[in-house]
Amino acid sequence: MIDIPPAFIYLLGILLLPVLTRQSRKVWTLIVGVAGLLLAILIPPTTADLTVWLIPGIETVLLTVDPMRQLAGGIFALSGLLVLIYASYRDLPTAETAGILASIGAAMGVVYAGDLITVFIFWELLAVASLMIIWSSDVAESAGAGFRYLLFHIFGGTCLLGGVVHTVVTTGSAAIGPVGDGTGLLLMLVGIGVNAAFIPLHTWVPDAYPTASPVGSVALCIFATKAAVFLLAVVGGWSVAVAYMGGVMALYGAVYALMQDDIRRLLSYSIISQGGYMVAAIGVGSVAGIDAGLAHMVNDILFKSLLFMVAGTVILRTGSHRLSELGDLGRTMPVTALCALIGGLSLAGLPGLNGAMSKGMVIEAAAGVPYLSSLLLVSAVITVLYVFRFLYLGFFRRVVETREGILPKDPPAPMKIAMGVTSLICIAIGLFPHLLTNLLPGGTGAYPFAPIHLIESVGIFAVAGLVLFLVQPLRRPWHAATTDIDALYIRAGQAVTWFSAYPLRKTAEAIERGIEGMVMHLKHVMANPTVAIQIAGRTLLLPLVRAFSGPAERAAYEEDLMYLRDHYPDVQTTIWGGGYGIIFISIIAFLYFIFDILR
Repeated sequence: MIDIPPAFIYLLGILLLPVLTRQSRKVWTLIVGVAGLLLAILIPPTTADLTVWLIPGIETVLLTVDPMRQLAGGIFALSGLLVLIYASYRDLPTAETAGILASIGAAMGVVYAGDLITVFIFWELLAVASLMIIWSSDVAESAGAGFRYLLFHIFGGTCLLGGVVHTVVTTGSAAIGPVGDGTGLLLMLVGIGVNAAFIPLHTWVPDAYPTASPVGSVALCIFATKAAVFLLAVVGGWSVAVAYMGGVMALYGAVYALMQDDIRRLLSYSIISQGGYMVAAIGVGSVAGIDAGLAHMVNDILFKSLLFMVAGTVILRTGSHRLSELGDLGRTMPVTALCALIGGLSLAGLPGLNGAMSKGMVIEAAAGVPYLSSLLLVSAVITVLYVFRFLYLGFFRRVVETREGILPKDPPAPMKIAMGVTSLICIAIGLFPHLLTNLLPGGTGAYPFAPIHLIESVGIFAVAGLVLFLVQPLRRPWHAATTDIDALYIRAGQAVTWFSAYPLRKTAEAIERGIEGMVMHLKHVMANPTVAIQIAGRTLLLPLVRAFSGPAERAAYEEDLMYLRDHYPDVQTTIWGGGYGIIFISIIAFLYFIFDILR
């Protein structure tokens, strides 16, 4: 019986990377990828849980198997192998290779974990691995993007940990399942939502993904957000508010994708949009909804990684990442153009490709939630629009000034193999949906060629075509709109900085001066308390003396006061005269009288 957590295959594979040569490192990573995929496929559903005791009294499960985990583990392992094949076209930095293997391993760890503590450990490892990938890029903006990514994921990880701790404390168990209402639910949802790119926690996606290397972007687009979607599905028990969050993500991401000029930034917003379809379906909470969300997760991993591979190929061959600078690539890069067409039309939901199959399932599952299906249909129309811009402006727009022979050629064989295999899987699932639906935990079927779904697809493409015909700027390049909700974060940060630099600092300085003045005054008084008390008392009585005493008494009083002030603290005097003794005895008697009454 196989009882090895697949995550360990990838994590152990990292250990040999520093001692391997460049060529042997490529071979080794492919061996690790194949071994991980075989292990994910061969784990029987009857495998016993692998339990360890990381924390006294709390059972942690490194390996548990059910149909949902087998499906997610299989697609993560398969897509990971395809990324490694794609990456073998060149010698990657050791840190980036380690980051990719760690990302696959961490995602597999989240999938096969049987408790929330194990999930959190691999969750944090996934964040570190993604950071390694981002910082391995030679793009100047990658350093800042990595730091911003880190800030988001520190926040998300802290919330997730808070939800885990709250759940363990209140239930006594770290088992994965619905976390109930209240604080634990909110913290868990926010923690998952950061990785799943909930609005407004999404801005790290279009910020970080375009700054990674062409290979790094492919790896990033697969694991972080999809691991969050899987966790959202396996925990379950969410309210309909999560479904509406998915609808908002779908529309918001699609609109921003339409406004982009950078091809990887466009695809990054598409990740948010398509993630919204998954979140919406899972938020519905039905068996059909969970199956639809998982099916679309699988399909999005395939066609989105394919499109990121295409984008990486274009950047590699042209040196440009902007649609406004591309065009006519279909003539000299036919393989890349064909793969782009398959991936783009899968994303758009063309019947016969895998995207249409799962997108139809999601919209059907969302029909029971008011207005949610309409929101997803509008998003689907906008998706067709930005897919058209991606394909037309990048590959099929005629560039008059370009001469034959100047346009770039198709990429090296490893990149073509990875793109080709991914394209074939998209077609196979699109034509034979049962290849995927038979693996879904709820057994929900998909019927993309049923008349109602075909009519729905025709309607989406027809509306999009009409918009393209009426709105001519959609067929031309434009400068991207890059301002997002992060502008509000920047303003808030600037406000906090200003408040800290001016009002807060000035207030702190005033308090400090006041304390210093009080200390100095106290030190001055303590130098001769007897005389200080006399000076204070005489000063308070001075207005009365001036008002009711004669000139001689007033002059003598003022002279004595000035003498005390001028010679303080060296002047010596005493308060123990007969009159003061009478006053002291009177005070003691009065206090005794009050005490006696109270008693």
